[in-house]
Amino acid sequence: MAVEKLLLAAPRGYCAGVDRAVETVERALDLYGAPVYVRKE
Repeated sequence: MAVEKLLLAAPRGYCAGVDRAVETVERALDLYGAPVYVRKE
């Protein structure tokens, strides 16, 4: 079956957990400076 149309949800983005993790890393960079090491979990 061929796909004729692809619909993208708007707005697209990360889930709340990813948004929170990115904000946390940005805060750690502001407070402590680089480097900040992040484990993938």
